Amino acid sequence: MRTTASRPLTAAMSEAQLLAIIRRACRTLGLLCYHTHDSRRSEAGFPDLVIVGERVIYRELKSARGRVRPEQRVWLDALVRAGQDADVWRPDDLHSGRIIRELVAICRRLRRREVA
Repeated sequence: MRTTASRPLTAAMSEAQLLAIIRRACRTLGLLCYHTHDSRRSEAGFPDLVIVGERVIYRELKSARGRVRPEQRVWLDALVRAGQDADVWRPDDLHSGRIIRELVAICRRLRRREVA
């Protein structure tokens, strides 16, 4: 992933800033979004976010220069092998529109039984 002077805001964006933007987008779209605030007592490597809409996605968040640790890769690969949608999001993915496209794609549509 390349970071250039043409994207200074995303290149400088921290993981915490990216998380805040994604959580706000999830709330706006009516998606459930889970993030463990203190993961020190959790299983090492579990993805940062579990987002639920029409289906579930798992996302590890990284800054532009952040590296996926081996234990994070183990979890992501295991989830994918189990048929789950698991991947890494970085600030450039926000800039490109990828994050919002993926969130909109799982957005729950109101159904009659939910309205009743």
